Amino acid sequence: MALADWKPETWTAIYAAIVGTGALLLNFKTWLDSGVKLHLSLIPDGMVIGGGPELDERDLIMFTATNRGDAPTRVTSMVILKFPSLCARWRMRPSSSYAVTNPHLKGYPPNIPADIARAQQWTGYVRQRPDVIPDMHTGEYWVGIYTTYRNRPYLKRIPGRTQRIATTEDLA
Repeated sequence: MALADWKPETWTAIYAAIVGTGALLLNFKTWLDSGVKLHLSLIPDGMVIGGGPELDERDLIMFTATNRGDAPTRVTSMVILKFPSLCARWRMRPSSSYAVTNPHLKGYPPNIPADIARAQQWTGYVRQRPDVIPDMHTGEYWVGIYTTYRNRPYLKRIPGRTQRIATTEDLA
């Protein structure tokens, strides 16, 4: 059967199938884009200045979560997890885990639990404790938050410190 022999009903059915498939794909994309979408950022060597010397803090890890989705969520806890390998990270089997019970700055009220509405952000702070974790900057530690609607945490890796190469000016 050649294309010239097709009836108008056949062309109409083909057109309707193409339009229906396009509408289905647009609805699928809308479904994928809906819900909570958290964008995470991390400052590994943070410092807070302001409010007086008694409120200044050094050696902080600043963790920010921004809700770019169309639904609100609630932060329930903040954690530090150690994953010795990518396989352990993928399987969510940390070799050690720590809860950050007070992820707020000195002089501020507690910020957990906290609601993150659409287009809002939440910031948590981790104070480095050499007596508990000798060096968090090995590349094996991750900072994360647990939210109400998801069983797995949102995680961001704490980068390792890079070794600075000595130059001739350093030797002089």
